[in-house]
Amino acid sequence: MRAQHSAWVAAALIGAGLQVQAGEAPTNPMPSAEVLARAASYVPPKLAELAAKLAAQPDMTGIWAFIQAPDDCRGPLFDPPNSVCPSRALEGESTFGPLPGTKVTSIPYNAEYQAIYDRHVAESLEGKARDTFATCVPYGVPRMVGESPTAFDIIQAPEVMIWYNDYARSERRIFLDGRARPTGEDERTAGPSYSGHSTGHWEGNTLVVETVNMINAYFDETSAPHSDKLTMTERIRLIDKDLIENEMTLVDPEAFTRPWVVKRYYKRQVPAAPGQPVRRYLDLNDRPCVPNVRLDEEGFQVMMLPQEIEEAEAKAKGQPLR
Repeated sequence: MRAQHSAWVAAALIGAGLQVQAGEAPTNPMPSAEVLARAASYVPPKLAELAAKLAAQPDMTGIWAFIQAPDDCRGPLFDPPNSVCPSRALEGESTFGPLPGTKVTSIPYNAEYQAIYDRHVAESLEGKARDTFATCVPYGVPRMVGESPTAFDIIQAPEVMIWYNDYARSERRIFLDGRARPTGEDERTAGPSYSGHSTGHWEGNTLVVETVNMINAYFDETSAPHSDKLTMTERIRLIDKDLIENEMTLVDPEAFTRPWVVKRYYKRQVPAAPGQPVRRYLDLNDRPCVPNVRLDEEGFQVMMLPQEIEEAEAKAKGQPLR
């Protein structure tokens, strides 16, 4: 029984990312008796050094909303100024998101990927949709920084910056501590993920961010695809007190013939009246995501029946089915 228990503990530690060899003690042992004895009188170090680093950075904290020109195609779209769309909705129809037939025209696709995208746009005119967001798949990156119908948070710290999109349930961490890109030796960070792996550094008042290891996904709801070879370099700067410019250079050797440069602008949401907090942040939504569609065997959205939605909601909440 003791050997079986030890094997279980080792397996749990390995599952948590800790390397444990047979017969070795855990790499994170319990506090010593000496540490526990002086715990009440321990004076922790202060954040002075980290605070000094943060004080030197431009202030990008708060909640930011995407800006789009009134005459652009209705979105959300990854590159609204360089998109074409129907002039109006169908008679008597209320829509959310880009109208069927909307197309981003600036993407430098090669012939293979252009044919795929053209087919997706044609399918939208037939009432078919491939977007996976309604099935509770997160936006991830680059979509969350180039296309979103709602605002997102920027939480700023000296050595890492967090961007969080509540609506899309996507979070990215921009590491500012000098770490290198992940390699195949670290399975936790090397494999593709929704938001990829972002590292950044400051060049004066401009934050330069490189993101790699993003999964195959779409740029926006028009189902404009990219491969998992995509890399993205951003130059992010404040161009006014509450206005951010993000110049994104996207390179995809599998899908593109050349780099694609897109500029997006974000407006900081400031308090509406005196006396409110100086900074606004989203109320993080920890409720489980419940899909209202599923994807069929061909990858198209199919409406779920009410009982299917009820079952999905019960499953997401961990409740027993009735």
